[in-house]
Amino acid sequence: MAEVLETDVVVVGAGIIGSWTALHVARAGRKIILLDQFPLPHSRGSSHGQSRINRLANFGDAALTGIMRDAFTQWESLQQDSGSNLFRPASLLALGLGKQRQLLEKIAGSVEAGGHTPVWLTSQCLKDKYGINVVDDGMAVLDPSGGVLMADKCLAAVQQVFSQTQGIIVDSWPVDDILVATEGQAEVKGPRGTVRANVVVLCPGPWAGPLLAKLDVHIPLKVEKISVLYWRIQNPGFTTTTFIDFHDPRGHFYGLPELEYPGLVKVVFHGGPEVKPDERDEGGRDEEMRKMVSDYVRKTFPFLHPHPVIQETCLYTCSPDQKMVVDQYITCCCYSAHQTRRWWWIST
Repeated sequence: MAEVLETDVVVVGAGIIGSWTALHVARAGRKIILLDQFPLPHSRGSSHGQSRINRLANFGDAALTGIMRDAFTQWESLQQDSGSNLFRPASLLALGLGKQRQLLEKIAGSVEAGGHTPVWLTSQCLKDKYGINVVDDGMAVLDPSGGVLMADKCLAAVQQVFSQTQGIIVDSWPVDDILVATEGQAEVKGPRGTVRANVVVLCPGPWAGPLLAKLDVHIPLKVEKISVLYWRIQNPGFTTTTFIDFHDPRGHFYGLPELEYPGLVKVVFHGGPEVKPDERDEGGRDEEMRKMVSDYVRKTFPFLHPHPVIQETCLYTCSPDQKMVVDQYITCCCYSAHQTRRWWWIST
């Protein structure tokens, strides 16, 4: 028998963005259901894995600086509420070439605007302390606020506190369609039944494109399969930390310190082959990506073994300008222009 659930607000997608959204709504005193199409926890979207970089540094967008400062406050509050250690300090290195000095200056400015002091490092310092080889005109700025969020623990903590705030999580609930019912409520429909709500918030990650298309909202989102690679330290003695390297015209590389696996660091290229989220392991260019990152590691990190020992995958959902999209879609009910149903949708 098909289920019918009633609520004030329903959030579709229980990744980190959907879960945080649901928690804020629950704290506002609204009755809310958080839906996910898979059994939780799972590794089929973008929020799984052990670690993510967190930092104040950005590309000079004043609005982002305020958001990032608030994010630090929110994570600290969540640590207290959940009783979990979610953040580990690891200063961020932003690396580039002389021609990218303007970009690095914007990054340094964003760190300073966030209340920290950026530190400019010489190529010799990078080599001596961090074991990083850079060309003669290479340069770096350090963000001392940087660190690592323990991703799986973060997601579990958000959902834990959400449940304690009387929020309801329903997993294994795929969504096929979103409709306006005759009485004006929105109906989120799927194989298991219907969820009726006054407000629908869509945070479906890699599935955003197809789901938004059902509302006749079309955004050219691109889903990329990222090869997450781990490399063995063969010459210990250097400081491993978080970094982002902008020198390559194809895109940037990034990395995290020895943290998740003993004796291994994470080094990844920020990009990958375009895939469909339900067909992520069909085709692709995994070997090509491994070779590209291996070449980079061999040149830049001589203290690492130049062949990865562990490979995992993650999905990025990218807008054309690489920026977040947050918007609303309003439909007026046919019997009253003053009654509206709202769908909020969020994509990153």
